[in-house]
Amino acid sequence: MSLKDSLLQGVSRLSNELVPAAVRTAGAKVEEFRQRLDHLNRTLAERALPGDRKGRVSELSLQRKARDAGQQESTLKVVDGERKHKRTR
Repeated sequence: MSLKDSLLQGVSRLSNELVPAAVRTAGAKVEEFRQRLDHLNRTLAERALPGDRKGRVSELSLQRKARDAGQQESTLKVVDGERKHKRTR
């Protein structure tokens, strides 16, 4: 086997096996990192908002969503209470 054939075989293996595997692994790590940042962001936002303002912020958010959905007047109301199930995306 010549040096040229050996190099071509090595490059072929690299491009066919190792690069796609590395890209998949990097993609998985990026997604994991994004999820961690999202969790951190939510945690910091939760801590930054005083408890007495949370209800008002929720109400404003519901009004904005209703307006964006095309409702003329929002009659949505925030109901205090804990969620029974954690919401996942």
